[in-house]
Amino acid sequence: MTSRRKFLKQGTLGAIAAGFTVSLADKAIGRSAVNSSSALSGLDRAAFAAQLRTTFVINKGNRKVPLKLVEVNDLGSKKTINARREAFALVFSGEHSSQLKQETYLIEHERLGAFSMLVVPIFARTKSVRYYEINVNRLHG
Repeated sequence: MTSRRKFLKQGTLGAIAAGFTVSLADKAIGRSAVNSSSALSGLDRAAFAAQLRTTFVINKGNRKVPLKLVEVNDLGSKKTINARREAFALVFSGEHSSQLKQETYLIEHERLGAFSMLVVPIFARTKSVRYYEINVNRLHG
């Protein structure tokens, strides 16, 4: 029978080992802590709006899926925008054949760098193009 103390000790060591292994794996494939809040702090609405109609690369396992940024839409009120807090939606388009499911992906852009965000498929406007959305909410910062 396992004691509570032994169980907690083994569980903690297992969690530390798992985190260490993931960190090493990220470094081995060239990823750093790109999903940290400091890496995303410079990625405001204006930064994305300046990259409208440019290509972002979504890393899906060993595949790279190119998506074009087609819209940057405000989600916040004027009071939110004026208080330097913001909420906005990014809409991307991609080829119908390269379907992505809702998931957090590593995203790369030649000017904005690499970062991780949740990508959500949205309704199809045409049968030949797929659309995806990323919502950014900085209302509490």
